[in-house]
Amino acid sequence: MISVRQLPNIITGIRILCIPYLIWMIFQRQFEQALLLIVLMGLSDGLDGFLARSYGWQTRLGSMLDPIADKLMLLALFVSFGLLQWVPWLLVITIALRDIFLLLGAVCMHVSSNGFRIQPLLISKLNTCMQIVLSITLIFSQLSAINLQVLNILMTIVACTTVASASQYYMLWLRRSRRIA
Repeated sequence: MISVRQLPNIITGIRILCIPYLIWMIFQRQFEQALLLIVLMGLSDGLDGFLARSYGWQTRLGSMLDPIADKLMLLALFVSFGLLQWVPWLLVITIALRDIFLLLGAVCMHVSSNGFRIQPLLISKLNTCMQIVLSITLIFSQLSAINLQVLNILMTIVACTTVASASQYYMLWLRRSRRIA
């Protein structure tokens, strides 16, 4: 039987299941529906976090699943944008490599320091926010003219925050690993 305490995890799971549908909508040029789904996914992300914090329904699974859902959605979007030639592949690769680096780094730190838990850095939150802004802007640009300079500025900001985020995590992990050794 499913407990009400699992509601945030169920919402996150539904968000993950929506990712293929979101990508399908983009390739089918159903941009209005894709934008609506991104908004709903964003609201559900806020809702599951609110429920978990407000009612003490936080779980270890949820603490891992929620950021994975965000990363899967953004990575799927950026690979799609690369395939559609809306963004340069260098940006897609930079985003993917950062996410792989963070995943491997978190696993290594967890194993080497008895249960180390990764806490998102401010630059990482800014990076995620800017990736979402760029994603929405790119999809919206298929419905309405958007200045190319705006898109280029957003892509530059995403590239810079992606590199800065990976660098800050690297420095943090380097300092912590020196304390552990």
